[in-house]
This record gives sequence, structure tokens and C-alpha cells, in this order.
Amino acid sequence: MNVLGKLFFFLCLTFTWVLVVFHRVVLPPPQPLPTLERGALDEGRWYPKRLYGINQLFVSGSAYTRGVVEGQLTQSLMHDEETQLIGKLNHFFPNPVLRWGLITGLMRWFWGINAYVDPPALEEMYGVSHSASAQFNYLLDPYTRQLAYHGLHEVGQMFVDANQSDKGCTLFAVPVGAGADRSWVIGRNFDFEGGRIFDEEKIVKWVRPDKGLRFVSVIWAGMVGAVTGVNEQGVYVSINAAGSSDFRRFGTPTTLVVMKALQFGSDAEAAVKIIEKETTFITDIFVVADRKKVFRVEKSPRRFATEELTAPTVVTNHLLSPLWHDDPVNETRRRELTTESRWARGNGLLGALGAKPLRTTAEVIPQVLQFLRDKRDSSGNPLSLGNRMAIDALIASHSVIYDANRELLYVGEGPSVSGRFIGFDLKASFEGHGPAHVTNRLAADPEVSEQTYARIKNADLTIDAAQDRLRKRQCSEAEPLLRTAQEQHRENYRYFSVLGDYYACRHQPAEAKQAWKEALLRSPAYRSERKVLEKKMKETSP
Repeated sequence: MNVLGKLFFFLCLTFTWVLVVFHRVVLPPPQPLPTLERGALDEGRWYPKRLYGINQLFVSGSAYTRGVVEGQLTQSLMHDEETQLIGKLNHFFPNPVLRWGLITGLMRWFWGINAYVDPPALEEMYGVSHSASAQFNYLLDPYTRQLAYHGLHEVGQMFVDANQSDKGCTLFAVPVGAGADRSWVIGRNFDFEGGRIFDEEKIVKWVRPDKGLRFVSVIWAGMVGAVTGVNEQGVYVSINAAGSSDFRRFGTPTTLVVMKALQFGSDAEAAVKIIEKETTFITDIFVVADRKKVFRVEKSPRRFATEELTAPTVVTNHLLSPLWHDDPVNETRRRELTTESRWARGNGLLGALGAKPLRTTAEVIPQVLQFLRDKRDSSGNPLSLGNRMAIDALIASHSVIYDANRELLYVGEGPSVSGRFIGFDLKASFEGHGPAHVTNRLAADPEVSEQTYARIKNADLTIDAAQDRLRKRQCSEAEPLLRTAQEQHRENYRYFSVLGDYYACRHQPAEAKQAWKEALLRSPAYRSERKVLEKKMKETSP
């Protein structure tokens, strides 16, 4: 066989394999086909954020009915979310051949994952999929896409360990009172950069299922699972991403594990048992609480550790149990990423509370909110706005504070942690059909206005654009972008890093080294960034 014949045979084989993958990965509809509950269908409610500051969604009934209602009420948002997600994918993988290679590889890798998803969750996704946009059917059918999106947390964590850059969540748990009156206040930032819509159009979703407990979660349109939520028994569950060397090809997406714990966990201990029994395929840290107890749960595909908290605690993105003492992935995260810095800063903030338990939530909640908005390094030195080492790196897609004693859930309006927080009375809200019962509001961040936030985000985009031009050796095209970035956010170390690249592109080594030196002085967030800057300075002739 000549070379052309071998090439033709290889292309035919590859094309056949891709067709098989696309055929096998498509999910068949749930069997038997679920039916709609008309009464529950009529009870669905949608309250847009222009009315109450945050979008609110009320659904009830069977899983399939809830999915259908949610899809119908959030159809336009689902389309906008997919548009931003696909845009992010195209940005990270601009080469279409590489992009389709990645997509096909992920399809082959994860086919069969539906066997690890409970039938009710699949039915709810199937209901949601009826309202998904046909615009993206060239990727996958709507139902299969719904399941794929529920694995974003898992796939995202794989990229964290591959690229050594994280989007770290931070949580504080602070006891209130003493003795029989002892309770907890929990505050958490959920950092996710899938697109601005996940912050701007976050949804407080109230669920009255036909089986199990009523619960609320802070999610986005089309989301069946949960990452932060509370049920009618006062059980709180949330996840912080982590990493370990434990491997499993696939299992149950963690967001669906959180939802199951909320729906069927009558207290914190029951919720922990649900989490322990589930088969997952990445490593996560769960925080589970009720009105009296709080547990830190570390779970990997092979190992499980739980600890009941008794003192003020901060949780970031590394594992603390002795089970992972020598785990190389966990150690890499601690050494290379921002989790250790945020953890140290959080412990410093908690240490300032003193040993005496605070008696009222009125004292604790403002302090927890201040912690969630902290923008300093582990030594207490100010960081430039948006620095990933900060607890508040301006990347949280939602931020919440849970007052377990008074059954209040505060949710930040956004952007990120800077806006006001709306306090929802959980008991009154669970009993009604919407809108949720609002008690009070917490003040916006005086340091970061909406205008300041927009300026910082625009600066990030401008710096990215300048960096892209410089990679292509387009020095002149990068110059006006850098001038704009200087006006937007000159304090950013990334500005000086790219400025140095610009001078290097223009063959001005002295100016380049000075800019890189300035970048190093402004606290690069990741060890890898510091190494790159140091290497450039060393290799550049004076």
C-alpha cells in the first residue's frame, strides 16, 4: 500500500471511530418516558432580578416536571449561558482541529457516565433539555449536553491540575454562642469563571420535590445539581474543589451528590453519610452543617475523611487529613497555587476574633462578610484588586452567608462579592410559593463599586488581548492596548509582566527587565508566574 493509500485508510478509520463515538455518546431518553404533572407545572414561578435584586425560581413536583418548568422559565438564560461557555471553549482552544479533538476525546472518555447518575436526576435533565437551544446541536443533542454540563466541575478541576492555575473557593465557619445555644455562621465565596452571566444572572432556586425535603440552592439556569444550598431542616451543604492522586475514570458528578444530600439529609450527620456512599471521580471538600454541628468532609475516588469542627475554621482548596499527608497532587496545589495563601490569611482573620465565643449573629455576620471581601495577602499586605491570592479576587460567581440559628440565607447580588447581600427567611420562603421572604440586606463593599469592578475586568481583557498580540510578535498592535490597560488598572502585576514582554518584543532588554522586576514586586499569584518572570530576567541580556 502506498503512502496515499495508507493515509486514506487512516482517515477512514479515524472518521469511523469519530462516528462511533458520537453515536455511542448520545443518551437515550429515560425509560419509561416520564409524564408531566399538570398541577406542579402550573406552580412554577420566575421572579427576575429587576424585581428583587437576584433571580428567583420556584419549582415543585416530580423530577421531570421540575426540569420542564425550569427549562421553560429560564430558556433565554440557558441559551446565553451556552453561548458564553462555547465562547470560552473557543478562546482556550482557538484551533478548530484541536478543539474537536478535545471534544471527541472527552466524549469517548466519559461515555457510560449516565450509569452513575440517579434516574430522577436524568429525568430532570431530560425535562430541562426540551428548552435547550438547537443552535448548539452540532456539538451534541440537548439531553446529552445537559449531562455534560454537569461534569464541568470535574473537567475544570482536571485543567487546574494540568495548568497549575486555580479558581479557588474560600469558606469560613464561625461558632456563635455557647452551650445549648451554640450555633454557626457560615460564609463562602464560590469562584467560577465560566462567563460573566453566571454571576450576573445567578438564580436562587427553591425546590419542593415530590420526594424528600424542600431545599434552596444558588445556581444558574439549567442546573439540576447544586454547589451551595440549604434544606428545610436547616442542613447546609457546599463544595470546595480539591485535588489528589486518586483516580477514577468516572462516577457521579459532585454537584448531583450535593443535591442528593440536600434533598434527603435530615441532619448534618445524615447528609455526610449520603456523601460518603456516593461514587465520585474527582476530589472535593464538602462542608456540611445543621443548626448545631459542622463537618469538614474530604472525599476522593478512593478515600474519605470527616472532621467535626469545634472552633472558627477556614476552608480553601487543599486537603488536611493525614490520609493525604504525602499525596503529590495535594502538595502541588499547596505549593503552586493560591490555596495556602488564602488559608493562611483566613486563619489570621479568624485569629483576630479572639478565643471567646461571640454571642450574637449580629456581631458575627458583618465580620464574616468582611472576611469574604478581604483583599490582602497572607501577611496582611494589600494586593491589587483582582489578584488571585486574595480571598476576594473579584471572581466569585456567588457568595453566601448562612445564619443557622435564625435560619437566614444571605446571597450577594453581585457583581462578585461587592454588591449588597439579600437576607432570605428560609422558613417563611419554604412555606410559600414565591417570591422568597426577604428580611434585610447587608451593605455593598465600599471599596469596589460596580464601576470599579467593570474597570478591573476590562483591564484583564485588555491585558489578555495585548498578550495575544505579543505572542504573534505584533509589537505595534500591542502598544495601544497596553496604554489602555495602564489607564484601567496599572496596579496589576500582569500589566507589568506583559509590558516587559512588549519591551522584549521591541528589543529593549533594560526596559523589559525593569518591567518584569516591577511585576515581581507586585505579588504574582502563582509560583509558575514568578518562575517565568525570574527566568525571563535571567535570560535577558542587560
